[in-house]
Amino acid sequence: MRDVVKTNVKRQQSSKRKHRRTRHQAINILIVALLVIGVGVSLSMTFFFNVTRIEVNNATHYDDNRVVELSGIKGGENLVRLDTGFSAKNIRESLVYAEEVSVNKKFPSTVEIVVTKSEPIANITYSFGYLLVSSSGKILETVEKPQEGLLIIKGYDPATDTPGQILESNVPEKNAVFNTLSAAVAKNPDAGVYSLDMSDIYEIQVQFGDKVKFEMGNSNEAAYKLKFASSVIQTLNPDKGYHLKMVGNNQISEISDDSAQVLHTLPANQTAETTTNSGE
Repeated sequence: MRDVVKTNVKRQQSSKRKHRRTRHQAINILIVALLVIGVGVSLSMTFFFNVTRIEVNNATHYDDNRVVELSGIKGGENLVRLDTGFSAKNIRESLVYAEEVSVNKKFPSTVEIVVTKSEPIANITYSFGYLLVSSSGKILETVEKPQEGLLIIKGYDPATDTPGQILESNVPEKNAVFNTLSAAVAKNPDAGVYSLDMSDIYEIQVQFGDKVKFEMGNSNEAAYKLKFASSVIQTLNPDKGYHLKMVGNNQISEISDDSAQVLHTLPANQTAETTTNSGE
């Protein structure tokens, strides 16, 4: 019995030594792996992946060299450490007609800069004329007369007229109303909206061409209201002037220059939502 006990003790000690060796080997392997990774990261941020080529895809009238200069990126700079977000932001804020800017890393050694051009979508009235603004609300220019073919927005009360800045109203509530109305007009490109007057955000005035005025009310369901008004206009005499007014949720009152009031009602099987969606 004593010999058997001695054998078991020896086996247990041998097993413990094997576990310790295995554990030590695993730790050593982990340390080596971490060292290799550390060296790799260090090399990638110093000797490897340095910029040797800058590609510019520029749709604006600005010179490509100016775009690269504003990016702050130089040859030999490390691609891994490059702050592309800062570069893109600086280009967009410095160039008025740069609408969207992206700076992309193309390993192992190339940077791609893509600049899209701002296009004016509306004339915003202000004290000294009009502000031309892009789809993102960026102020592009100040002009004395509105640019033909673009929507005219009255009563917005802009807080700044500086080109390159983002449009903002002195009346905070008007910012959301402006965005809603702009989106509504974009959803109804064939409606023929000439101007919007948002001096009173609860009594918005819409001018269709030069003969039809439409009292929309507030900006709730603006896309539906514009589409409904447009469908009513299609039934009117193009040689007469009309005054339309939204009545409730599904009626438009029509008064022509020489006739009594007429009510146009949305068909019972349609709702504001279906009318709006059908135009998308």
